[in-house]
Amino acid sequence: MAGFSIWQVKDMEEAVAWVRRYPNFMPGQSEIEIRPFYEAADLAEFLTPEELATSRDGERGKLGVA
Repeated sequence: MAGFSIWQVKDMEEAVAWVRRYPNFMPGQSEIEIRPFYEAADLAEFLTPEELATSRDGERGKLGVA
């Protein structure tokens, strides 16, 4: 079985706390991977104002995102 969830948490510690409460639907051991999720605003210090505006407009190709 595979799937994913997206949670908005303040930090990795809170994400781990949520995972500890998450139900295990698999018989026996299973594995859960936690990954950070970034938005364009999180990268503001690395992008120009034009690049940030482009990402908000949904023009993904201009940022080189396929």
